[in-house]
Amino acid sequence: MNTPSSLVATVVSAATVVALVGCSSSGTPTAGTTTRSATTTAGPSTPPSNPTPVTSPAPQLPQAHGSAGGVDVTVTALGPTTVRPGGAPMPFSVALVNTTTAGVAQVGMVVSLGHCSCNPSGAHMMPAGSMQMLDPNTKAWVTVPYVAEGTGTDFLSQTLVPPFVLTQGQTITYQLQLALNANQNFTVDKGDSAINVTMTNVTTNTPVGPSPTASLPIAVEP
Repeated sequence: MNTPSSLVATVVSAATVVALVGCSSSGTPTAGTTTRSATTTAGPSTPPSNPTPVTSPAPQLPQAHGSAGGVDVTVTALGPTTVRPGGAPMPFSVALVNTTTAGVAQVGMVVSLGHCSCNPSGAHMMPAGSMQMLDPNTKAWVTVPYVAEGTGTDFLSQTLVPPFVLTQGQTITYQLQLALNANQNFTVDKGDSAINVTMTNVTTNTPVGPSPTASLPIAVEP
């Protein structure tokens, strides 16, 4: 039988054990103890070291389209569409596509310069200049007719190249450039003109379909 003094001793011993456990400095969590991990506050997101560049679409080149006698015609400016006397040549291309199921024989094509509002004369002809074509074999520029439209239709007899056959599905592209002669006296105001491409009947020197077949607007400045 426990006496009051023995009960007091027991209680004191138990308290001592609890106190010793509670004062333990061990880093190991004991059962029933909740352990919380450290909380880290995230800073601003860091951009990737090599971001993917955003590529803007290439600007659309000025073009003119038309069709005559089963041949599609596309005139494309390959740079600025403004020319000046003594200035840099203006490059452009003319592409012909046979859209028929057979060959088109004796194709005639005239590349001419339309009337220009820069010329105050009655004919409003384009100022004098020159035209060149890139030879696909030699890669050299060769001189071809510089055709300025006047009051009549004589210009339709001046084909860019001799008549040729455009076979079924064939595409032919001509690389050209035009330049204006220096020291020309015409109005100081900006003028409007065009590069005209006309498909022709080489026997009658008349247009095949609409005239011009395709027309690319250009500007002329002093």
